[in-house]
Amino acid sequence: MSDDATPVPARLLAGPELLRAAQGWLHLPDPDVLTPRRPGRIGTADVLAIQQTTDAFRQLDNAHGGALCRRAVVGQLHHVTELAGHGSSTDTVARGLFVAVADLASVAGWMTHDIGRHAESQRYFLLGLQAAKQAGPAGLAIAAHILNCLARQANHLNRPADALDLVQAAQYGTRKLPPGRLHALLATLEARCHAVLGQLPATARALGTADHHLAVDAPDAAPSWAEWFDTAEHHVTVGVCELLAAHHDPTRAQHAIEMVQRGTTARPQERTRSRAFDQILLARAHLAADQPDAADTATTDALALFGRATSTRVADRLTELDHELSRHPSTTAATIRERLRPALVADATPGNASS
Repeated sequence: MSDDATPVPARLLAGPELLRAAQGWLHLPDPDVLTPRRPGRIGTADVLAIQQTTDAFRQLDNAHGGALCRRAVVGQLHHVTELAGHGSSTDTVARGLFVAVADLASVAGWMTHDIGRHAESQRYFLLGLQAAKQAGPAGLAIAAHILNCLARQANHLNRPADALDLVQAAQYGTRKLPPGRLHALLATLEARCHAVLGQLPATARALGTADHHLAVDAPDAAPSWAEWFDTAEHHVTVGVCELLAAHHDPTRAQHAIEMVQRGTTARPQERTRSRAFDQILLARAHLAADQPDAADTATTDALALFGRATSTRVADRLTELDHELSRHPSTTAATIRERLRPALVADATPGNASS
């Protein structure tokens, strides 16, 4: 496992090449693969401190977007990676340390993805998978989470087939883990991938699987990296699937609206970026249902939230909304665009992006 101060790969991996790079975590090391470590230098308290720092960074990302503290996270990842590679500890602590490194790498990758540096983001995710592999069986769940991140990135980049392959790899690797939130998370994302690909029966089956696992989930037992996937996120993702299905059956747009509204009602207020995504999705669903006035209200809310979170991904979704508004014949849609486009121009101004 290695990292460096300027981890910018030459290109973004895709297709079979990406899947090969990601699937290495499925072949876990034998229990004695780790080099024997002298006890004492790195302890449980150190691992806990890394986990707490990672959780704090994750909360900042949820509230403000990836640009605010990405450099600090990358610096912390570099330090912790060095610690994992050269420090001394018991094997038990070492495995916990590798899980903590994997989680921190997932946050660094997600923040980097959020500001649009996708190739670099992918490298952090793959680094996290390497760390998860070194943790042995203890790293299975965090590895599946990182594959989920890679799949969500692939979806954002309009590569749904890659996303589906990554999700299914995660499902295969975690098939023996107990039922609950992780399986629900993966099944919901699988449903979204099928919906993007127009595979509606498979979408319905995957959503049924997600419902089953959510029904037996123990919320208090969820690791911090899985807390983002709650009933609000599930409802909104069902709304995404219904909106995609509305391309084939326009009557399903109303159900999309209902599901997104259920999700937004349950969404924690501090999750500013997610709430912005919700309102953009709601505006698009209202447009699909030919309700431009309601789309206007949702867009207004989305723009207010966009002003509070620095996120290239939110800007990308607003751009997609702008394209859909351009195809709607109403004067209301034209008015919405007049308010929307200056915000997009301001976001694209040099200096607004963060390295």
